[in-house]
Amino acid sequence: MLKIKTLRLMFTFYMSYFTTAFVLTLVSAYMLFKLGAEAFTLIFWFKMVSYGIIIYYINNYKSREFYYYQNLGIPKLTLWIGTLTFDFIIFIALLIYSVSK
Repeated sequence: MLKIKTLRLMFTFYMSYFTTAFVLTLVSAYMLFKLGAEAFTLIFWFKMVSYGIIIYYINNYKSREFYYYQNLGIPKLTLWIGTLTFDFIIFIALLIYSVSK
């Protein structure tokens, strides 16, 4: 089970790209609302490509921050898996909400 300290550190890392990821999620939900459920595949791949761009940017331009997390015992892969999973859950929840409206 994850410790509260680890979750707090993962949340801190997630906040470094939250704004970008959330705006892209809102755009995706709006596109799904306007275009309908048949556009889900396009929206899904739009989000996956945006994840790739976010990962590339943070890995290249904020690479020194990973030393902070590694010194506290959280590997880079754990940070990415945890935060991207959380963001993807938000993405799916907002898409479900936008389809139900």
